[in-house]
Amino acid sequence: MDAGLLTETQLRSALAEQRKWGGKLGHTLVQMGFVDESSMVHALSRQLHIPAVELDAVTPPEYLLQLFRVELAERYSVFPISADLAHKTLTLASADPSNVEALQELAFHTDQKIQVVVSSPSAIERAIRKYYYGGASNTTASPEEFGIREPTYEFTPPPPPPRTASPREAELQQRVDALSQKVADLEQMVANQARSLSALIEVLETRGTLSREEYFATLRGKPPAT
Repeated sequence: MDAGLLTETQLRSALAEQRKWGGKLGHTLVQMGFVDESSMVHALSRQLHIPAVELDAVTPPEYLLQLFRVELAERYSVFPISADLAHKTLTLASADPSNVEALQELAFHTDQKIQVVVSSPSAIERAIRKYYYGGASNTTASPEEFGIREPTYEFTPPPPPPRTASPREAELQQRVDALSQKVADLEQMVANQARSLSALIEVLETRGTLSREEYFATLRGKPPAT
């Protein structure tokens, strides 16, 4: 705010986000777009009276990378700059140089005195990727930045193969099919017989030989009325 890079309203808004989501205030300010990383680094440098460093222009010696393990660099988000072996002093670039507890832990793990300089989190991340993992130091551009749109494809999994029935299941299925066919044949035969009987009754009734009342009485086991 003293440097004119941040208004009180922006600071209050960033503090509200920090209380809501946690994290460091400086990181929140950068994420919200109120200040850029470079401005934040120089503001910290002036406030804490600690030098700032451009890590992209630093090439650490090989022995330094072996002296300071990558798991420490990743855990504490720091990167080794130089070492004074005679005086057992290690200089680290840090995005949070005011974190005294982290610096004490680093001194314990390395058995070295720790000095810090200020750098941005993204620069530290690039340096770790470049020198510990042999990755590129800059961010890879996406195809969209070159006006290229990559086609997208939807993958539809193929249908599962048909299940092969076991010999026992196949035999049972054949029996069920045969029984179903017999039932259908019996139903058809009964229907034909019913039609034939109905036609016979109609003929007998027409001739006066048998009435429907006599037929139904006979079915019920009662003698027809005289």
